[in-house]
Amino acid sequence: MGSAVIVSLVEDCTVSRILQFFERLHSYAALPCMQEPDSAVPHTYSELVEAAQVWRVRFGEFNLGPDATVGLRSDYSLTAVGALLGLLLSRAHVALIPRDNNIEQYLADACVTDLLEVDLDSKYRRRSLDPRPRHPLLSRVNAEADSGIVLFTSGSTGRPKAALHSVERILHKFDKPGRRLRTLAFLRFDHVAGIDTLFYTLANGGTLVLTHRRDPHSILELMAKHQVEVLPSSPSFLRLLCASGERERLSLPQLRVITYGSEPMDASTLARLNTLFPDTQISQKYGTTETGAPRTISRGNDSLWLKIVGAETKVVDAVLWIRSVSSILGYLNAPAPFDAEGWYCTGDLVDVDGEWIRFRGRTAELINVGGEKVAPTEVEQAILELDFVRDVLVAGCPHSLLGQIVTAQVVLSRDDIQPPEAAKRIRTHCRARLAPYKVPIEIRFVSGGFVNDRQKIQRRAASDDT
Repeated sequence: MGSAVIVSLVEDCTVSRILQFFERLHSYAALPCMQEPDSAVPHTYSELVEAAQVWRVRFGEFNLGPDATVGLRSDYSLTAVGALLGLLLSRAHVALIPRDNNIEQYLADACVTDLLEVDLDSKYRRRSLDPRPRHPLLSRVNAEADSGIVLFTSGSTGRPKAALHSVERILHKFDKPGRRLRTLAFLRFDHVAGIDTLFYTLANGGTLVLTHRRDPHSILELMAKHQVEVLPSSPSFLRLLCASGERERLSLPQLRVITYGSEPMDASTLARLNTLFPDTQISQKYGTTETGAPRTISRGNDSLWLKIVGAETKVVDAVLWIRSVSSILGYLNAPAPFDAEGWYCTGDLVDVDGEWIRFRGRTAELINVGGEKVAPTEVEQAILELDFVRDVLVAGCPHSLLGQIVTAQVVLSRDDIQPPEAAKRIRTHCRARLAPYKVPIEIRFVSGGFVNDRQKIQRRAASDDT
């Protein structure tokens, strides 16, 4: 594919980083770009560039340009990523729509004018929507010859917010070259960490290994089959992986890096990971929908401490604040979340050791026991130290005298211990490790886990059942 194609691709596209990004994709040509899980032959960068061109022409035929906000609902595929890139080349705004039942609310909140749904077999459906009022932030992005990407927050503390990112700001992080690696597309296409993984991999000529299943058995089989070098994941998934027993039967000598983020890691799971993957770098990452995914450094493979080096940080009353060049422009369905100086309160509780921080949970999740504050993750981490516990979720339950009490839902990992004995041992262990008001008053034993499709604990939904 010659230079005329790349000129055609970036015609009328005046944002320098978008131009540079697509020139890099074009330069990788025959390198493998995406690996389908059941295929022996990967897609190349030339195929991706061609897919973006096809979609750009198609969007022109649909009259979708800078004034359009297109909802894209899909998982990773050559077709879906090509559509994303084609929209950015057309300078349209893209709203990445989560794959759940709130689709109409998402479309309204993101001011979507057209919806594009792409199936895994590359079939697509397009639906034109009734005209919606245009948000001033979208007009601002157009005036700056930029494109916007809308990502939705998880909604763990209320209605999901439609967060508008500047593509120029997102791509700023990838100005400097990184490592060319085979990376598993584990984190969702509509999640900030998933988009970060996608752009990092493409910017450096790496290969994105696609998956349509996210259970430990399928993931480890896929990693062995396609020689995955990087596994981006979450503590909840890694906890399941450690408990599954699947690792022992597979050799993964090519695996170089495991990254985790989105929720606090517990020391027990981290220690098990180091035992199961002794030759693999294990790194903690951090990011929010509002501030993107700044660069971080872990103190060590076995350490829960990390340093954020890709953004400004400060800690006020044990809560982390961030100011970042990759921060969103604002919400489309809520007031801007920044203070007058551009700082964003993450709501994450942290311990501080010089330039290093360690996460303790979120302020919105604190349990108020007679005026004493309890972080659920602290109690969970203590319970997970017990070898007969596979998973646990701690939450607050209303109480007439104390306001709230601490409750726990527990998944056992062994059949040789019965719930009454397990509950007794859990309380004994917690009394030795925690203050009395942090010890669970109620303990329920359940068979299922607490992880949502973003591979993190769905704390609010689970606590409602307590």
